[in-house]
Amino acid sequence: MKDGIISMKKVKMKIKVDSLSPTGISVINGIPKKIDFLEIVETQRTSFADGVQDRNLILALSDICISNIEIDALRDIDFYVQADQPVIEMMFFLSGSTVLYLDGNSDSVSIDSNQHNIVYYSQSGYRSVWPCGKGKKAVTITIYPENIARYLKGVQYSDFLKNMERQRNTALFDHHLNITPKMHLLLNEIIANRHAGGLRRLYIENCVYELLFLQIEQYSALSEKNEKPVPSVIEKKISGIRELIDQNLPHPYSISELSRLAGINEYHLKKSFKALYHQSIYSYTISRRMEKAKSLLLNEDMNVNETAFMMGYSDSTNFTAAFKKHFGFTPGKISRK
Repeated sequence: MKDGIISMKKVKMKIKVDSLSPTGISVINGIPKKIDFLEIVETQRTSFADGVQDRNLILALSDICISNIEIDALRDIDFYVQADQPVIEMMFFLSGSTVLYLDGNSDSVSIDSNQHNIVYYSQSGYRSVWPCGKGKKAVTITIYPENIARYLKGVQYSDFLKNMERQRNTALFDHHLNITPKMHLLLNEIIANRHAGGLRRLYIENCVYELLFLQIEQYSALSEKNEKPVPSVIEKKISGIRELIDQNLPHPYSISELSRLAGINEYHLKKSFKALYHQSIYSYTISRRMEKAKSLLLNEDMNVNETAFMMGYSDSTNFTAAFKKHFGFTPGKISRK
């Protein structure tokens, strides 16, 4: 990498998002003032336009900006995103999708529900088009380019790094990568974290870099194996199965039942699910159950027995064992009852 990227002066980043259609949404993220390294500026904003409600929770650190975005839209939205300096954006679309136009109106990159990417963009900015729909959620994490460039060694990163040197907008992944349960957990931890002072800064920063590691690790593993992506027709069916599991976590689906619902045989169901989500169906289900159980214990004031029942366990002992295996501690440690 050239010195201009690696040693770029760390001035406070400022990111501006404007809606081109419909007009009326304008959000400035980043650092509005000089802040101490350990300080975190937390801002909540809600913007309205023609048929669009855009809610943002922004966590601004001295060198990281995190935006938790929730959108309800009766029409498509065309956003223009611009920063006052070149930046890297880690994008996680939890629900909903977008099409990114990184270089004018050509070379679009699509990110669908439960998918992620890493994007570099210069001060020229980029467009992000969100189709209409309710309950769209995304988390973006903006960091300095040198914070990622130093870790990208190997031929699979050469095009991305060359574009960064030329200050050309570019995405690291040229095909879909799916958000894993571990990524979901880390994103939730970043948004919900309420440690005080320097501990909060340290915890959030650690989560951000663990997410970055998981993104790069996933991309690197696929590149090294030269895996062919799952055909789009099969991917849609597997995505539907994942959503079915997420919406009915207590239900003990069998592989044969899911195979029948998806309309594909059991072998291709298991193989394609693992290729897309890097876990077996069983491991994914248990992971999501435990994450939901943790949320119920922390936020819904439920006791261990109630939570076990809600997650489909007839015996709280089995639930406690599964919870401890997943998190390393028993549910009683965080239960408020």
